[in-house]
Amino acid sequence: MIFATANNIPVFVLDKLSLLLDLLKERKKEFEAFAGKIKDKWLRRTVLGLAQECNQYAYELLGQLETMTGKVLAPDNTQNLRDNTLLPEQDDIVESCVISERKMIAAYRGILNEPVLNENLRNLLRNQVQGLTCAFMQIKLLNSSLLHG
Repeated sequence: MIFATANNIPVFVLDKLSLLLDLLKERKKEFEAFAGKIKDKWLRRTVLGLAQECNQYAYELLGQLETMTGKVLAPDNTQNLRDNTLLPEQDDIVESCVISERKMIAAYRGILNEPVLNENLRNLLRNQVQGLTCAFMQIKLLNSSLLHG
C-alpha cells in the first residue's frame, strides 16, 4: 500500500478526500447559482445556507488534508461568474438539489467505509453528513410546504 509521508495515510484515501473537497466546492457554486433563480425568499435563503455549509465543510476538509499531508494547499477562491444552469423552474432546482444530495452522500459514504480513517476524521465526516442531510431535508420540507400551502 502506498502511504503519504506525513501521517502514513494511504494515498487512495487522500485521493477520495480530495475528490470530496472538489465536490463540495462545485456544489457550493451550484447552490449559489440555484438560489439566484428561486423566487421564494425562504427557500432561496435555505439554499444559500446549504451553499455556505458546503463552503464551511470544504474548508474543514482542506484543513484536515493539510494536516494529514503536511502540505499547505491553496484554496480555490475563484468565482464562477458564468451561470450555466438551465433550470428555470423552482421544482427543477429542488430536484437538482436532491440529485446533488445523493452524489454527496455517496461520496461521504465511500470515505466513511474506509477502515483506515482515524476517529477524529471519521467523526468530522459523520457530522458533515448529518449537517448536509438536515439542510437537504429543510429544502425538501420547505418546498413541500410551498407546493401544498
